[in-house]
Amino acid sequence: MKNIIVALLLSLTACSLQETPTPEPTLASQIELGVNTELSFQEGVKIKITKIEDSRCPENTTCVWAGMAKIYFTISANGVSKDSSIDYEAKPLKTTLDLGGQKFDIEVSNVLPYPKTTTEISQKDYKINITVKKA
Repeated sequence: MKNIIVALLLSLTACSLQETPTPEPTLASQIELGVNTELSFQEGVKIKITKIEDSRCPENTTCVWAGMAKIYFTISANGVSKDSSIDYEAKPLKTTLDLGGQKFDIEVSNVLPYPKTTTEISQKDYKINITVKKA
């Protein structure tokens, strides 16, 4: 009897640990995306941030130029893929890409974390707020 109760409890626990898949976002949704993470939208479009070059002026320093973060990404739809980049300078910035006859607006509205003089930021620690929509 004791073995049956233990087996029942284990099976109930195993059922409750199953993860529910996260629904894919729709185009025009602002999403947060890390480097080397590919995101698929419900409409079949995929985007992947491949690298960030960050030359923004670190906090608590004085610079002649505020600097920028260059975000490299790959976007694909309907079997067509394109590599591109956006230069982010502290305000939302948008670019339009033609991908096999379809045009997409890609807007970056934030790049985190902001640089500090005391720490170097690893690629895996960056998060980008990005919006992809049909142009």
